[in-house]
Amino acid sequence: MKTNYYQSQVVENLLMRMDPAVAATFSTYQRQALQIALTQRRHRVNIRLSIPCFWKRFYLVILAGSETRSPARLKIEAARNPLWTPLNMLVIFGSMFAGLLTLLGILQISSMDFSRISNPTIAPAEIPFKDNRASCEASGRVWKEDACFDYEHDPIF
Repeated sequence: MKTNYYQSQVVENLLMRMDPAVAATFSTYQRQALQIALTQRRHRVNIRLSIPCFWKRFYLVILAGSETRSPARLKIEAARNPLWTPLNMLVIFGSMFAGLLTLLGILQISSMDFSRISNPTIAPAEIPFKDNRASCEASGRVWKEDACFDYEHDPIF
């Protein structure tokens, strides 16, 4: 069995915390079995976040990988940690709702026509307070059909 220093130290530390008379009864085979049992598994996905929330901190752990637990252990853990609790449901549905809102936001942004902002079309505006040709043209605007028009205003305005 291939071991590293850290793994063997975990077993040694455990045995040192025991009654010396009991620790002395462990055979080499039993020590190896302890080492295997105490060695943490490496997961393909291992995300661990600490989330500050006002005056408290919460943690979120997401682990994923191939299932290696026995059916008996799965049954025991399901009884000890049920999935369908009120708080779990709140987190599940809250996450789904947040994901749905994010998706709708992305769809809304992707359907927007940004070409009108970057390439605005000319949208003349009639200037009501310019009622004669001379004052209209003096302000840099265009007199047309007895009205003063501004062709340079911002169409987004």
